[in-house]
Amino acid sequence: MNYDKKLLTAKTEDLFRLCDKYCCARFSDFLDGAEQAVISDEVIFPPGFNVLIYGGFDDAEKKIIGVFPEWQEPSKSEFPIVCLRIDGGKTRTLTHRDYLGTIMALGITPSKLGDIVAADGGAYVFLHSDIAEYVSENLHKIGNQGVSVSLIEDPSSVKVERKYQTLELVCASERLDAVTAAAANISRSESAKLIEGGRVKLNHREICKTSENVNEGDLLSIRGHGRFIVYAFGNETRKKRLHITLKKYI
Repeated sequence: MNYDKKLLTAKTEDLFRLCDKYCCARFSDFLDGAEQAVISDEVIFPPGFNVLIYGGFDDAEKKIIGVFPEWQEPSKSEFPIVCLRIDGGKTRTLTHRDYLGTIMALGITPSKLGDIVAADGGAYVFLHSDIAEYVSENLHKIGNQGVSVSLIEDPSSVKVERKYQTLELVCASERLDAVTAAAANISRSESAKLIEGGRVKLNHREICKTSENVNEGDLLSIRGHGRFIVYAFGNETRKKRLHITLKKYI
């Protein structure tokens, strides 16, 4: 385990210690998918607590761990998460990269920033409540585009839906190299090179075994080709190949 993993594990374990000491809920910062995977692999949640992991909306990728005393029912409303609605981009469409770059340029660390979802000609930005006022007061332009910012204190009131491209494909089997080849539209030998070169992640974990099994619901990330949810495996074709449905993030 490297130092970063040790630090992340220690910080997570501290949530339980502090919750027990002060008898009140304790919350982590925002955690990305890889950090969530480390915690899932390395930390055993002790008994006597209620735990809820939430990112401001049901399909959020970056999430906060909330540790509650055993007697307290976990509530999403307790989480230190707010949402900013950003409108602007009159002469060109603003991208996720535009929003992210401008917010980070304000000195915001990734651990205080949740998901950014472009929608309805603008974006919803989920972030830690202790920086919401600072961001809303200092964010006036993105590139050369003037923007307006409004604060939504209850993120659960925001109806956010991610957009996906549904792909109906066939693959040789449920092996990682076969699914990767289908998703990226490359040969099995090319997909094997990507996997062995550390360019493929399954559920945020780098997997170097081409024979690793892929399951429905898994998240597949292929560097240079995008990210996919393995939505369903279907019936075999006449040539004994598998139908597979993927949802590609767009």
